[in-house]
Amino acid sequence: MKFLQTSNLVLLLSAFLAMLGGARAGTLPENSWMSLPHHPRLYADAAHWAVLKQQVTNDPVSRQIFAVVKDSAERVLDQPPVAYVDTGAFWHGPMRQAQGRILALAMTYRLTGEPRFLVRAKLEMRTMADLPNWYPQHFLDTAEGALGMAIGLDWLHDALSSEERERFATALVEKAMRASLLVSDGKTWVTGNNNWTAVCHGGLVVAALAVAEREPQLARQIVGRALKNMPRYAELYAPAGAYSEGPDYWAYGTTFYALMAEALRTTFGTTLDLERAPGFLPTADYTLQMTAPSGQLFNFADNGSGLGYEPVMFWFARELRRSDLLQREAANLGALEEAIAAGAPRGDSSRMLPLALIWRDPSITTAPFPKRPLTWWSEGGSQPQAVMRSAWNDPRATFVGIKAGRADDSHAHMDIGSFILEADGVRWAVDLGRESYPHARANGLADDLFKTTQTSRRWSIFRCGPESHNLLRFDNAPQLVEAKAEIRPLPPGKEAPGFLVDMSPVVRGQVARAERRIRLHPDRSATIADEWTTGAKATVVTWQWLTRAQVTVTNSGAILRQQGETLHLRITEGAGARVEVEDVSKPRHAWDSPNPGLSRILIHLQTPPETTGRLSVLAKLGSSR
Repeated sequence: MKFLQTSNLVLLLSAFLAMLGGARAGTLPENSWMSLPHHPRLYADAAHWAVLKQQVTNDPVSRQIFAVVKDSAERVLDQPPVAYVDTGAFWHGPMRQAQGRILALAMTYRLTGEPRFLVRAKLEMRTMADLPNWYPQHFLDTAEGALGMAIGLDWLHDALSSEERERFATALVEKAMRASLLVSDGKTWVTGNNNWTAVCHGGLVVAALAVAEREPQLARQIVGRALKNMPRYAELYAPAGAYSEGPDYWAYGTTFYALMAEALRTTFGTTLDLERAPGFLPTADYTLQMTAPSGQLFNFADNGSGLGYEPVMFWFARELRRSDLLQREAANLGALEEAIAAGAPRGDSSRMLPLALIWRDPSITTAPFPKRPLTWWSEGGSQPQAVMRSAWNDPRATFVGIKAGRADDSHAHMDIGSFILEADGVRWAVDLGRESYPHARANGLADDLFKTTQTSRRWSIFRCGPESHNLLRFDNAPQLVEAKAEIRPLPPGKEAPGFLVDMSPVVRGQVARAERRIRLHPDRSATIADEWTTGAKATVVTWQWLTRAQVTVTNSGAILRQQGETLHLRITEGAGARVEVEDVSKPRHAWDSPNPGLSRILIHLQTPPETTGRLSVLAKLGSSR
């Protein structure tokens, strides 16, 4: 296994562009606003729409995408407009649903010319426009609605009456743009550095560009505010393209960041170097690296285990001229079509599918690209992460994901030093990911759900706190939320590649020092080697491994069995270690969801004062080859 720090040419390209353009976005020259292009101008002008009509006939991929878009549009023709009901997730779901309907209907009308799609799109837009507000108290919902309304207004502009244009533009101005000016700059999405910042500014910029002729000064204000604040959000990608909130939230924030950049490009002919922020172009590979051989994500923090259909990958493929970035989307389109037909939640991933068609470039070659590294890490960043795998394109390959960083961050957990391990098609060491937000809110955790202070009740949520992660713990104390642990690669030498997590900062006051080393060996086995030094008092050390496998304790460790496969955990260092297994499948609090079939393997050690202790566990497959 060859260790590579970066993903070759993509990172070099990003560094070169960063030198040219810098990490900070610029400002638009005043004369840019004086010569706005005609509608449609968001993502595709009239000439591009003419090309798309030919493209959906001549290019098989484009034809398949449009077939799904058109099918989505046809399915809503006889359905009533979206109902805006707060079901515990505010209006987030309804706004996204309406957005998806408007995009699909508008695109289908433009490419077929059939009036039925225009009529139904206008009904959806009227329903949204007539709402008393767009739920500004949860501004993500407002931004999602603004994006859908703005694109509908722009793409259908020439087919709308003057009264309809005014009605829809007024809704954008009053219920999104002016409403956003009531949000303070301090500690909100306006100046933040998480997915909210990208989504809210991105949706508002698209809205501003849709109505810029009508409200020139307000549009300038909205765009200028976004350009001022988005560079701080973009720091999340530095230096190597990792995303602090994890791969699931990567899709959300990154899509809206690209939407803003592309809206500027198609309106003004420039992105103002938004895509040149350090790490942003390399982030095209991030979710691919974070996807295990089973197809499930390394779902640390508040992430789910699966990724939806992500049209933004078509944007990256076009920008980087890399068809390999689309392998997952090509494979998943059929599944998405089935989900839409079944009305499954995954169908929500289709809401921006029309943009995949617009960003699809049939001229991108299918020439082979350099192999992706088997070992990858974030090279620092706000939430250091690393992954190792024994092979690509092998569903039985071994995969290890490692998480460092800090708990006091957006959507973060007390998971510093935790890992997952997957092999032979089984996820042996699991991360449970997010607790259901509506469930937690409805059962007493509404106030603390997203508070990450040391004493927040968020850490009492089983899936968020230290109890549910594959950690090394000292006297069962919680990790320090404001401290940060770093990851660094271990020198391969004669040994297998691996990473070290320096956990000392997050367990300060519990022990004097703590480090975790994880290596992936050529036979696909993995070693988790921990070392710590106690302070002035004796310490009870507990090693945790969460699994859904059937566990049998042995004299040397444990045997795990799942799906007909076997994994042996053997303690190779750690005299006096005691192993036990707990059933942790049942909820501990009202705000916890059940975790069917979940067990926790615990290894206990007593370490005297001012002593260096060690525990090393070898995870060896029954099918090692």
